Amino acid sequence: MAKKAKKAGNKEEQELVAAPAANQAAKLPPKAKPKNAAERRQDRIDGIKKTVYPAVLGVLAGFACYHGAASINQLPWHFVMLSVILVTYLIQKYTYSFLKIDANAFKTKDWFYVEFMAFDLWLVTWTLLLN
Repeated sequence: MAKKAKKAGNKEEQELVAAPAANQAAKLPPKAKPKNAAERRQDRIDGIKKTVYPAVLGVLAGFACYHGAASINQLPWHFVMLSVILVTYLIQKYTYSFLKIDANAFKTKDWFYVEFMAFDLWLVTWTLLLN
């Protein structure tokens, strides 16, 4: 014998049960309209530029630190690291417009991504050149 499920006794209880589902649906962001082929291609090209440009900056910073090792040797390592991060950030911030990339639209996540690329390749390049 199957038990019958109880129904909510009054309208207030029914509204309370339905309210969380309605609020959750209201919190969802609107769906973005699908991109056409040209927009997808441009996004991919911009993504490649956002990856290659900081990588090149990081490699150049590694070579600069290697060739300036005599003057860098007297500085604390954390000062050199913070200087590289600051310089690569400022270079990227003001030169992305030449690459037709809107740097003003970057969010914190985007800046962490490009700075990590520059920092990582600076560190790898400098370490390889020192060995």
